[in-house]
Amino acid sequence: MRSTSFILFFCVSLFTIAQKPQNQTISSPIKRVKLFLTSGEIEHEQKVQIHKGRNKLIFPGISAFADPQSIQFKGDGNFRLVSVSTEMDFFAAEQFNPRIAILKDSLESLKDRNQSNNDQLSAYQTELELLNANKKLGGQNQNLTVAQIKEAADFYRTRTLEINTKMSKIRKDQIRVNELIETTRYQLVELNYNENQRSNQVIVLLDADESVTFNSTLKYLVSDCGWAALYDLSAKDINSKVNLKYKAQVYNNTGNNWENIDLTLSTGDPRLSASHPVLSPWFLNYYNSKSYSKKAYYAPQVIQQDYRMEAENNLSAANQRVYDNYILDKDKTSEKLEMFKNEIISRQTANGVAMRQIEISELTAEYQIKDKFNCPSDSKPYMVDVKEMDLEASFSHISVPKMDNAAFLLAHIVGWQELELIPGPTKVYFGGAYVGMSEIDTRNISDTLSLSFGRDSKVTVMRKLKKEMSTKKVIGGSKKDSYLYEIAIRNNREVPVTIDIFDQVPISKNSEITVTIDELSGVTSDPETGEVNWKYTLQPGETKSYMIGYTVKYPKEANISMVSFRTVSCPSF
Repeated sequence: MRSTSFILFFCVSLFTIAQKPQNQTISSPIKRVKLFLTSGEIEHEQKVQIHKGRNKLIFPGISAFADPQSIQFKGDGNFRLVSVSTEMDFFAAEQFNPRIAILKDSLESLKDRNQSNNDQLSAYQTELELLNANKKLGGQNQNLTVAQIKEAADFYRTRTLEINTKMSKIRKDQIRVNELIETTRYQLVELNYNENQRSNQVIVLLDADESVTFNSTLKYLVSDCGWAALYDLSAKDINSKVNLKYKAQVYNNTGNNWENIDLTLSTGDPRLSASHPVLSPWFLNYYNSKSYSKKAYYAPQVIQQDYRMEAENNLSAANQRVYDNYILDKDKTSEKLEMFKNEIISRQTANGVAMRQIEISELTAEYQIKDKFNCPSDSKPYMVDVKEMDLEASFSHISVPKMDNAAFLLAHIVGWQELELIPGPTKVYFGGAYVGMSEIDTRNISDTLSLSFGRDSKVTVMRKLKKEMSTKKVIGGSKKDSYLYEIAIRNNREVPVTIDIFDQVPISKNSEITVTIDELSGVTSDPETGEVNWKYTLQPGETKSYMIGYTVKYPKEANISMVSFRTVSCPSF
């Protein structure tokens, strides 16, 4: 019976030993990043050697904002994947940054020095109190000579001066030491808070029938990074091609610096459902571009991920541990230190990058950046060149002289959908000079994308009231105001230009107010909006004039403003 029990115990012990995993900590650098608009797919590559039995691979230095549900581990070796999990390593910061260990040693040395100062002050203070308690010379019935009194006075004065001098030096040194201690604590807290952002670790359990070496790949999604489109648009003149430089502003606040990585930019959504899509009715209606207000188009958008709450809780716990270690271990409570803690925590938990809503195509576009890319984890935007194109374009002008006596140059690009652009601000250059900022709006449903190149000083527009033809009369109980404007356009370029001129006549919304159109130079106005449009091709040096005139009749006691006003600021004296 004893032999059977011994054999059973021996087998159980062997099974337990065989199942105990062999631990390996693997430092695996980031090799590739596929960057989506508000997140990224991080990819590590590393050669791994595992042994027969169960192996526990620990990948440290992973972003605290890594999505645990997205982690994938692959390898080309013969093994069985048991599990993949993540956990925070609350003591990892010192391993990542050697300066933390140096500062910790400095802090301990400063604290020892501070304690030595306190001990010396206490000793000198005790000696001083002892001297003060024995100032009375001799007893009541003892008479001292003058020499004895002088000798005692000299001793008390000399020793008291020595003690006070040494205590003053120690107190000065104590002030310096306390300042250094507080500064060192600041640095330790900030360094630890920074490193805590990458204190996550991925744990992979593998079973192998024999020792094997293989190439491994670790992938996962992470938030707190992304990119936005930015364009440079330039043209030499209105007969040349348009050069479009597609750029991207990339930011990284994951806690991991990206060093010498392969970068891919994507407009895809990494969190799409694995279930197939289901069609719903597709209703067509007239497209109304005015339904998109600029305010709504640029409204901030907050991206929420389910795992972020747990990640932020883990970060808060790690940061609180740092605060308890370095700040609460101080002699006196300091409001300054408490404010510093709150400032660091708020800085580390908020990525500081404003978001906006844009509308892009449902088809995903990807751009492989040809050069290796570096980007620190600091939330700042870093520029990346995506691609450069020379585009065929036709140019025209547009002017609304009632509001601005200027002709604006437009470039019209056909087949722009094939360029795979997304909305973004555009720096515009014309003739080698910076014109200003514009915006590429890919919600345009037509085949032609019109981009503004700003004002063209070589096409002049003037709108002037013809006073001799404009009158104000009172007839019976009514007033009649007549207005006649002349719009003159001149082409000072050496090539023909096509221009659209827009103006308007007023629309009455009251039965007592009537509007009569007197002159529109051969065109008609829109009955709904009162808009008037002339289109003409001007030859080099040619001048063209248009007339717009109307009469407004209304009750003479009514007060009607026929002039538009705008609000500006001016000095108030």
